[in-house]
Amino acid sequence: MEQAVVKILLLGICGYGSNYIKEISERDIPGIKIAGICEVVPNAADLYPIIKEQNIPIYQTPEDFYKEHTADLAVVSTPIHLHYSQIVTCLTHGSNVLTEKPVCTSVEGARKLEQLEKETGKFISVGYQLNYSRDVLVLKQDILDGRFGKPLYMKALHAMRRGDKYYARNSWAGHIDVKGCAVNDSPFNNACAHQFQVMTFLLGERLERAAELADVQAEPYKGNPNVENFDTITVRAHTVSGVPLWYGTGHAIADKKLGPIAEYRFEKGTVYFGKDFGSGPIAEYVYIGDIGEQIDYGRIPKGERLQKFYDAIEAVRTGKHPVCTVQCAIPHLEAVEKIAKLPIVSIPTESVEDIREDDDTFHTIVGLHDLFITCYKNREMLSQEGLPGNKYEGETL
Repeated sequence: MEQAVVKILLLGICGYGSNYIKEISERDIPGIKIAGICEVVPNAADLYPIIKEQNIPIYQTPEDFYKEHTADLAVVSTPIHLHYSQIVTCLTHGSNVLTEKPVCTSVEGARKLEQLEKETGKFISVGYQLNYSRDVLVLKQDILDGRFGKPLYMKALHAMRRGDKYYARNSWAGHIDVKGCAVNDSPFNNACAHQFQVMTFLLGERLERAAELADVQAEPYKGNPNVENFDTITVRAHTVSGVPLWYGTGHAIADKKLGPIAEYRFEKGTVYFGKDFGSGPIAEYVYIGDIGEQIDYGRIPKGERLQKFYDAIEAVRTGKHPVCTVQCAIPHLEAVEKIAKLPIVSIPTESVEDIREDDDTFHTIVGLHDLFITCYKNREMLSQEGLPGNKYEGETL
């Protein structure tokens, strides 16, 4: 029996959304059709020949699209502050939704979206891609099955250098607020969000849930004087079941990339990511048991490069909700909201070095690489290792 065609609406194709256009144009994905595109960039059609070839209609807003069309799945890749209203529009017009992270800008909004899912009978799938990776899902199932014993702590570190061009690429990068809407754009909420969120996901009591947080402590710093929000941070948190989490991330670092590295300690052994076993860091999850057991999760095929997209298409057909639910996004969003209440400490100019490279300027905190490595090793905050001007603070959620 021939399967029904899944009609897809793409919201935003000139940022991250370009990945979906490329995937559709480069891969022969059976049983789908782009019903329309919402994009405010006037020359979007000129950028992607597939739009012209298939005569795909382009609209300014989803409201305009729904006046003339329907869609089974809406893919939201627009700026952060537009997510909530656009998801509401798509759900209420009968579309399921795959949205890039964060799902929206507030926990209150996320809970409203959960309720709207129930009312409309449609799903919202959130695009934390690690949650869809097949090796991560097998790892999580092993954790749920108690294979490693109880979790004792989790920690991760991931930093990427970003300069003035990165922050100038749109109107919201690095901002706390855009036109009265809190966006809280930062490495913790955007580019390097995944390694913190996946820790909560792995500790969720079911496959499609993330662990709720009991408290969050953080030290937000700003090395780039031109950025409104923080660009460097260390975070401590506890899940409601008492598992300690530690995370460090930032853009004000001289390294083009540091990590990701992670260590998840359990009663019977440790899961590592990015560990160097003697031949360089391995960008895979590996479990080393205390009595010699070893599991290499890198041998498990991860799936497609946009597995979240394929899973959303399959969910439309089967009616089964994709694994990364709105709830899976809420603990990370709670941490973002709590951190937003903390003061941001500007690094003194004598501790900041400007690096000029590739026609870009990078404002980097001197010695941050070594500070991050030491803090990761000891699960400490940056101020505990001597970074000036901060003392970690936190709140109970």
